[in-house]
Amino acid sequence: MPSRDNVHVLVARYLRDNGYKNTLEAFKEELGLEDDMIPSDHSITLESIIEQKRLFDLSRELEAVTVADDEDKWHVPYPAFKSILPKQSPESNILFVSVANLSIPASTDDPSSGFPARPCILTSSADRSLRIFDFYTLELLRVHTHLHASPILSFLVFNESTLLTGGMDGRLVVSNPATGDIIAQLNDHQKYLVRIACSRDMKYVATAGYDKKVNAYSIENLGSDESNFAFAKIGTISFPTNPEAILFATTEGENESESTTPRLIVSRRDSTFLYYYKLFPVLSEAARHNLNPDGTSWVSFCAMDMSLDPVDHKFLVVATSTVPQMRFMMLQSRSDQILKNVSTKAPQDAYSSARICWRPNGTGFWCNGDDGIIRGIELSTGNVVAELKHHDGKVKAMFAGIVEGREVLVTGGFDKTIAVWELEKR
Repeated sequence: MPSRDNVHVLVARYLRDNGYKNTLEAFKEELGLEDDMIPSDHSITLESIIEQKRLFDLSRELEAVTVADDEDKWHVPYPAFKSILPKQSPESNILFVSVANLSIPASTDDPSSGFPARPCILTSSADRSLRIFDFYTLELLRVHTHLHASPILSFLVFNESTLLTGGMDGRLVVSNPATGDIIAQLNDHQKYLVRIACSRDMKYVATAGYDKKVNAYSIENLGSDESNFAFAKIGTISFPTNPEAILFATTEGENESESTTPRLIVSRRDSTFLYYYKLFPVLSEAARHNLNPDGTSWVSFCAMDMSLDPVDHKFLVVATSTVPQMRFMMLQSRSDQILKNVSTKAPQDAYSSARICWRPNGTGFWCNGDDGIIRGIELSTGNVVAELKHHDGKVKAMFAGIVEGREVLVTGGFDKTIAVWELEKR
């Protein structure tokens, strides 16, 4: 008699137990099985084998992110010493911050005067201004108030002399941050342009607006002169609710060309799904992944922010709109397998803007909160291991990265202040 773990016996037992009588009879005749050769022992089933295989695959995935040594834990030291940027007049709520190398001329009277690129802090605020500070001296270098007719909600430094900004006027503006000259602009959104994303290879740009649309473009820069910067529209995605977060990620495609072309990931209000779009041959949905761990369709949250891990770019961390405390989820960028689902303990309400920033070494991330506290979350455990306290009220804007080999964090809030956090005192 065949053993109970014989492949043919397992298949026959599965067919019998699930009522596939005709298929079972044909299977028995094909293999010469008798009824007494198919035991009733259910200690090993096809379902249990598949479940064991699923758990094995999950354990292999978690090996990359499960704490094994001290080096996998939250890295110490971390940015904890703050410097406060000088307050500007008029004082306004801070909407967005970033740090990047910019070519700022030595003289405002002579924009062509040479000056090597230097680290700069860029901020936008509710008074419509875009301000640029020297990272080291905190000196105010430039103030641009003419780029948009309303406040700038998001921006992206494309290179040392090219800046992309999106405003409440719905426009995407390309400008030279040193001179303020507008190079190009698009008017494809009818309401707030809330997000700008760029692919890692700098070939594609996407914008998300509160007109319930996401637009995708390829970048056409015809030469070294940034004045040739132009967009070619790939397509528009229309949603029933407002998009909240967009991100480009390279995923495994069906063929070599697809695997090298990034896909656009989108989240939207009143949906627990992440939507994956391929750019070519037309902008179209390729997959959707449900972030609800129960797999149900009822809505309890949405993804408000997304970020790829800075080391391998394989893991996606999501900050949710969950009330009363933000949760973070981690999954593979091409999978709906939720690897972590933990509360950040950061308070928020239905009107909050959850933000999340990876530490450059990938050992954890920072998240904002309505109580003004910046929380450091250790990725391996999901525990809150650091708290940075300065802001009085909601923190709206965060940037985390490396500036000339030094880890930094920049935060801005509705208390109208901007804090620069570093590893050591200045």
